[in-house]
Amino acid sequence: MIKRGLYIFLFISPVFTQNPIDVLRPFWGFENSQILSNSIGGATVASGYITPGLTSNPANLAAIRFSYIQLNFSNSQFTSTTSNISNSGFNGIDFVQPIPVYRGSLVLSAGAHKSIDFMSASSDNIYQYSEKGKITSYHLGAALEFAKRFYIGVDLKLLRGKNEMIEYGDEITHYYKPEFSGSEFTLGLMHVITKNFQYGISFDLPKNITIEDYYTESHTFNQDESWSGIWNYNARKPITAHIGGAMITKVFNLFYEFEYTDWSNLEFSSDSYQLQDILDINNEIKNEFSSTFNHHIGGAMRLPMIPVHLFAGYQYLQTPFEEGPFNNDLRESYSAGFSIALKKNVTLQGSYDTYYWKFNDLPESYDKFSIGLSLHDIPGL
Repeated sequence: MIKRGLYIFLFISPVFTQNPIDVLRPFWGFENSQILSNSIGGATVASGYITPGLTSNPANLAAIRFSYIQLNFSNSQFTSTTSNISNSGFNGIDFVQPIPVYRGSLVLSAGAHKSIDFMSASSDNIYQYSEKGKITSYHLGAALEFAKRFYIGVDLKLLRGKNEMIEYGDEITHYYKPEFSGSEFTLGLMHVITKNFQYGISFDLPKNITIEDYYTESHTFNQDESWSGIWNYNARKPITAHIGGAMITKVFNLFYEFEYTDWSNLEFSSDSYQLQDILDINNEIKNEFSSTFNHHIGGAMRLPMIPVHLFAGYQYLQTPFEEGPFNNDLRESYSAGFSIALKKNVTLQGSYDTYYWKFNDLPESYDKFSIGLSLHDIPGL
């Protein structure tokens, strides 16, 4: 079998140069959001007030009429046929505050949360590989109702994170630690057509990430062949479009979102490389990557007589790879969640997400359980 670690480190040598996977890496992990967004499979482009906080469409904020603070924690686990790794900890905080205005609405939002989770592992009789890391998003958002039932919103994210990958085998240890910093800007529109139907559209403008790559190769019995280095470069993710709709009733809600990215427009740049090397890497990207057409479907139901809401979701996530061991790496995901009102202003929320796919025809999965507490309609805010 082709080992995951071997494929990732394939191009690393004393004449090291980045490859398309290095450029894609900051954008290709397991995406995280707040609990209710995860519960409905990320189908949030037209979810409105149902999912307060950060969603794929900042215009949703303008539909919220109550102050809101949420804290959440998560436990995630990656499982392959040969290995598994897990991680637990603080997942994020979101804050939403409506501002009194003469007409329409104005709502502000801020928060910090783990936006991407990096996890994978594999092993055999010779090699052992593990990967663990994250990118944290610090965001500020604002939205307003600029005309009756028309909402627009903006969201600015600052991104910070790192990833650590280690491969042991054949008396050689590869240690690889890219550190990420960057920003992202999202624009969105939502229109409530009737009290039961609404649609939304949003655009993640090109996301720019600066990468500082630390790499070490250690030889067990010949330290003279060991070496290390640092490489600096930039990755620019192309624009991502989200469009979808929602049906809202007193008892049951349905959500759908379509997401499009043309990964062949991913760009590599660096002040440390010759122009021809940069052109070669970008040509490889155009040849090896293609567009993805992702689908997100979700539902929510309010139980009668008790203050409980149940949620469920499904995601169909395509791979950007044209060929190689990842070309069949189609990810599917199922999710479920709940929301229970403990008191008038206190709600307990939880969600479970499972992703599954095949790598070289062998099954792998990523599972995450999140739990959180939200305070809303807070006196004095």
